[in-house]
Amino acid sequence: MATDHPRDELLLDRSRLALLSGFTEAEVAECETAGVIHATDDGYRGIELVKLQILRQVAEQHGGLERVLQKFREGGYSLNLLEIALPAAQHLSNLTYAQLYEKLGIPADEIHSVMRAAGLPLPDPNQPARVDEVEAFENYAVIRVLPIPADARLHALRITGESLRRAAEVQSQLFREHVVHPLLERFKDDPQEANTLISEISSRANPTVTAVTGWLFQRYLEYQTLKNATELMEDAVGDGVGTHRAGDPTVAFVDLVGFTVLSTELGDHDAADLAGKFNDLLMDISLDHAGRVIKTMGDGAMLFFDSPSGAVKAGFELLEKLPAVGLPPLRVGIHRGPVVAQSGDYYGSTVNLAARITDYARPNEVLVSASVLPEQVEGIELEEIGEVTLKGIAQPVHLSRARPAP
Repeated sequence: MATDHPRDELLLDRSRLALLSGFTEAEVAECETAGVIHATDDGYRGIELVKLQILRQVAEQHGGLERVLQKFREGGYSLNLLEIALPAAQHLSNLTYAQLYEKLGIPADEIHSVMRAAGLPLPDPNQPARVDEVEAFENYAVIRVLPIPADARLHALRITGESLRRAAEVQSQLFREHVVHPLLERFKDDPQEANTLISEISSRANPTVTAVTGWLFQRYLEYQTLKNATELMEDAVGDGVGTHRAGDPTVAFVDLVGFTVLSTELGDHDAADLAGKFNDLLMDISLDHAGRVIKTMGDGAMLFFDSPSGAVKAGFELLEKLPAVGLPPLRVGIHRGPVVAQSGDYYGSTVNLAARITDYARPNEVLVSASVLPEQVEGIELEEIGEVTLKGIAQPVHLSRARPAP
């Protein structure tokens, strides 16, 4: 069948496809006759190579190629999802991976480190490089000449890769649990129909999920950029960590201690249910004390209050009520001072310091800076901790431990 393709895309002939997939040319022809793979007028695209590589490995483990092809003819499975969900794999470049690395001047051991940090398998250097990976390594070649240590680059890549891997895992599992399995069960007497419906739904869902994931990453990147720009400005013009004025808002961060371990033990469904209870309590208790939730961050949240005492008392109530719904211990850090608002979020040294105070707090503690409650307030008892050095904060910060007054 004729298919449009980029002018610089590598299309494989049958002999090259056989060589790279591990099949003979006769076996490739057999797969094409069965309808598993398809050719364009000019050759085979990269996705056909991916199909054959998977097919060969399954055939080796489960009774040979003829058995696997027979199940395909009977409608037992479909590879349409690969064409929908792996658009990048359809386009191969005219460079092998070895040629790409040599062209960019990236040493082999560095390539190994990059792929390990990203959590990806090392590609066969003799295989044609995917077009999207050519672009990715061209961009990496630019990054690697920036004045950023190699260890720091790999650390950032490791964190990013792990977060995106987890997101992809959850999204794929949701599709399998709520689309694939129900349709296969509903049409168990007509698997062809089930596979057709699965492909149709996937063709609509996949680009949408990819777009939303990209949008989220861009928003997070915007947040960090605004945060850094604001903090640099405040470092240049501010009067120090303790600066605050009457009427300045109060920022509180809350963090569930051990929630990551607990969610792993519970599984995704129960962990999501528990996170929902956490968010509901945050919303209700914040509103009760003239505050609001600015954003949640999985096992934590950023809260905003007009009243310093309201922030502290909301912290007390959270510590009291969270265990009743099965949530782990909470720690709370509170600071008051000027903030910069942008697109519904808040930035600046006040926000940063509140987060650092939370990091310093122990489970079931509400820690406050001297700016929050400079004087004794009814219903709140303060136990002075003293000057504390916090990570990323240049000057020592005076902290106190807040408790409900007897």
